[in-house]
Amino acid sequence: MIELFGWIGLVFSFMSMIYHRYMYSNYDQVYIYIKKKYGGEGGDMKFPSKDDHAKDAKKYSYYTIFFAGLLIIMNFFR
Repeated sequence: MIELFGWIGLVFSFMSMIYHRYMYSNYDQVYIYIKKKYGGEGGDMKFPSKDDHAKDAKKYSYYTIFFAGLLIIMNFFR
């Protein structure tokens, strides 16, 4: 069961890391598109800054390393 949580955590953190890296590298284009598509409905929309995406990408990179390491260590005790 703990291995299942490890795999779920690894997949989630890896996908989150990819998402934040993509948002960081394409920040201007993505938020211009969002403002065009949804700008008329919401009024003042608050978006995370480019630095926030960089911080989150780094955080999820560490989570990915942690869960991958956890699964590798668990395989030694099998």
